[in-house]
Amino acid sequence: MSNVAIQITTPPEGAPAARHSKSFFMPTVTPPLPTLDGPKGLLTAQNEQDLGFRIMMGQLDLVRALAVDTSIVASMVDAIWDAMGAKDKVDKAVAVIFHEGAWLRVGSLPEAHYPSKKAEKAAREKSHEQYAALVRRKLNTIQTLISELRSYSANGMDDTLFSSVVREELRQKLSEVLPYDFILNRAAEQFRVNCKELSMRCRDLLKFICEEVRIPRAKAEGIISGNWTSPKLIPALLLSGGYELKLFPPAAMKKLRLGITQRQKAILEAASTGEAPAAEILAAWSIFMRVDRDIEKCAGIFAGANVRLVEQQVNHYRFSDLDVVRSAANMGLARAVYRFAPEKGFRFSTMAITWLRVSIHRDLADQEMVRLPEGMHKHMRDLKDALRETPNASIDALVEATNLKTDEVRNLIHLVGKPTSIDSSFQEGGSNEVDGLHEMLADTNNDFVSDVEEDSTRDYVKETLGSVLDDRELFVLVNRYGIGDVHEKTLAEMAELMKLSKERVRQLEIQAIGKIRDSEFAGVLLEMWGDL
Repeated sequence: MSNVAIQITTPPEGAPAARHSKSFFMPTVTPPLPTLDGPKGLLTAQNEQDLGFRIMMGQLDLVRALAVDTSIVASMVDAIWDAMGAKDKVDKAVAVIFHEGAWLRVGSLPEAHYPSKKAEKAAREKSHEQYAALVRRKLNTIQTLISELRSYSANGMDDTLFSSVVREELRQKLSEVLPYDFILNRAAEQFRVNCKELSMRCRDLLKFICEEVRIPRAKAEGIISGNWTSPKLIPALLLSGGYELKLFPPAAMKKLRLGITQRQKAILEAASTGEAPAAEILAAWSIFMRVDRDIEKCAGIFAGANVRLVEQQVNHYRFSDLDVVRSAANMGLARAVYRFAPEKGFRFSTMAITWLRVSIHRDLADQEMVRLPEGMHKHMRDLKDALRETPNASIDALVEATNLKTDEVRNLIHLVGKPTSIDSSFQEGGSNEVDGLHEMLADTNNDFVSDVEEDSTRDYVKETLGSVLDDRELFVLVNRYGIGDVHEKTLAEMAELMKLSKERVRQLEIQAIGKIRDSEFAGVLLEMWGDL
């Protein structure tokens, strides 16, 4: 472990000693944002760990903010239970938990000397069971608090001291469990959807103040400082608005006051639709949006500092469409950012390379664009046969079954596994190895559908997509996939058209597809996708 990691995992003064040797401690203050020295600047080990801890602390703030909406918290907890399943697979359910004054990461193993691999495996399984038991205990406590809050709400006591105490306890218990990033992102997206009206009202107030007082947005946000409905907003604005505001004639000042109070009333009405008091919802939303932007900024710094790492990996696949490979590599980089474990003391690139290669291999395998070296196809067939007999076999078991080297199995497992994209293959009872989600889609090469049916299907899909996506997401999806009579465009074309980066367009595309998959129209749209 590096010296930086040792410093970070040293317990703060007065902190209880953790029983688990692989526990670690979060920084007591939020680490600073590093600045890159130009477009080709690199991050030091300290910078990477600062960013890693800053993202983790931000994610915990997001989880705490969700406490104002028990329906989202309940869905998030259910998703964690579902991910764990009957066999307690916590690695895809939670990232870290807080226990006895320190944090524990899933998969951590107590440091000891093990006489054999069998003994080490037994210790690992025991550690896994203990970790799963801790997670179950915390989830049960959270569910109990949710039931209490719902009981208060049903009896008209959702704005009382009792409910406030329980909600604060729920917030505290939520801050002891950091869900797997997919689960947390889904819950965060639902919170954004629920607060869409509130967000629009707050932006309207911010825009009104900037235009009327002629001050920059950043300064207006600093003046408001989360106090969107406070009566002290106007006096604070008068003190900070500059000399122009002091010269406002009485009629203009009256218009300014009236405009602010009307918009504050609209914000209060939008915040009063939730189960928690409006003030708590507003405070949680303000924290959520601030932290969400900060996490995106941290991820952007990671991405900017690792551009050359991405290009280095992309250049290994010159036989393929480089735009496709680069897009997959950027997705892998994004996954690495949120799976980075700063307390372990490793450099970010150590883990990022693995995620880049996995993402590229999976994407190219889905599109049937991988050209394997001579002899590798036989190895793939051997792996497929082994996986057919034992679908959940470990790497070591596959090495023993196929007589391949460990590195060969690791490199090929992603090409013969079970991707979940539309072009993926799956093996279930009664299916063969070429069955996949694409078999459920309509064949665009068939010409038996009449023009009238095509137009009807196209109109229905567009209308349905419009009810699920916002305007920008719909625009990206229609143009990326050529829905209707629109010509299909590449990421580069979309980036130029929308004046955005290719990575941002790709993120919007993934976001839109995620919304469709989670919508009630997912099944119908998948069936009709081929008719577009």
